[in-house]
Amino acid sequence: MLDKITMEKDEHGAPKAPQVPTEFGFDNEHPVLPVPFTAQIGEARFTGTGVSVTAAYVELLNAVPPALINSRQPVRLRFDFGGFTITLFPEAKVSVNATGDELTLQFIDPTGPHLPQLRYILNTYIAGDVVSLGSMMSYTGPTQLKQPKAGGTEEDNRRRLKSIGVVLTSLLLIYLALSALFVRYTTNYELRPVFIMRAGNEMRATSGGQIIYLNPAAGKGEVLYSLSATTGDVLNFQSPCDCTVTLTDGMFEGATVLPGDSILMLFGQDETVSVQTQMSTEGLSRAMAGEVVHLQMNDGRAIPAQIILTSATSAAAEDGDLFLPVRLRPQPGALTADDIGKSARVRISKALFAKPFENGTDGQ
Repeated sequence: MLDKITMEKDEHGAPKAPQVPTEFGFDNEHPVLPVPFTAQIGEARFTGTGVSVTAAYVELLNAVPPALINSRQPVRLRFDFGGFTITLFPEAKVSVNATGDELTLQFIDPTGPHLPQLRYILNTYIAGDVVSLGSMMSYTGPTQLKQPKAGGTEEDNRRRLKSIGVVLTSLLLIYLALSALFVRYTTNYELRPVFIMRAGNEMRATSGGQIIYLNPAAGKGEVLYSLSATTGDVLNFQSPCDCTVTLTDGMFEGATVLPGDSILMLFGQDETVSVQTQMSTEGLSRAMAGEVVHLQMNDGRAIPAQIILTSATSAAAEDGDLFLPVRLRPQPGALTADDIGKSARVRISKALFAKPFENGTDGQ
């Protein structure tokens, strides 16, 4: 029964060519195992002689209706195990072998819903587990229990350490993922860069016209520059202090200016730091609502800072600008003259556990 193809011979005694099933693969690709089962087609019951992935074989003890042969029929296959029963309902094509003593139930859809259970039964039989049908028992497994391996304690320790390592690695990955989600939810960066400059007073043109005199070396009370206004007047501007003067780029005697154009900067004796940037309206609203503002320096430092609104901020807001000019006051002593010219970014974080550094509050 285990080799059904080579059993059939022609009238001369030579083996016939194997019949290749047209429904699924090749017949000799799937071994037939003598697993005990019963089959039912309609009211007729049969005793199984073998089963494979593609077909089941049953004994033909009594005559069957001619209409049953070469027809497609729903088949009930029942496998009785010790303590439980598995019943499958595949659809099969019924045929009779050459000797007329056996029916072949060729499965129409071998990969149908019955396949997982049938594969379990065949694997159970191959593995040597107990299979029973009524009082009939079959066992092909080992007759003696395996002896425990020497050094089992050491292997158990290695397995335990490996499990602990897997758990710790999983916890670390979970922590990193949660940290990334927390930072993504609570932290935002402004798009515009931060300019760290030397603090000073800027002098701008009060009227349109032409610069006719420039004296960057002027002392206190002396004329710094003169402007020939478009109205015909000549305006002279005196230096308010003995300061260091830096001319704006492109400014020279004879240059034409418009009202509000920067002409020069006045710097005192101390080298205080001025921090300026442009913030989005959304970011500025969050900062004014109490969220924590930091200057994220390019060297890795995170310096708490306070947002200072100016008249330029109000003017830009009234004009409907999306980015508003603001000044930032860093924590006292955090920035020095060595930081002048460095770059930074504005970082805004939700104040979950920290108190903001004087953003709209006095910090008391």
